[in-house]
Amino acid sequence: MNTIDHTVHKFGALLLTTLGLLSLRIEGKRLKHTVSYLIVLVLGVLLAVAILHLLPNAIAGFIYGTHQPYIPKKILRAE
Repeated sequence: MNTIDHTVHKFGALLLTTLGLLSLRIEGKRLKHTVSYLIVLVLGVLLAVAILHLLPNAIAGFIYGTHQPYIPKKILRAE
């Protein structure tokens, strides 16, 4: 991963930790709901980043794994 990916992951982990600790300390129902919403939002973004890393490799593996390599008939007859 490059430095931007590391930065996003570290910032996301720090934000999740901070929001988790904040949700344990606050009392108001509305504020707890807002913090819970933010936790879900950050988890969703981190999951989307992970999917964007895994999806291209999975699609390429599926496409290239299901096709037989093309060998021209001329080469097959010459051997």
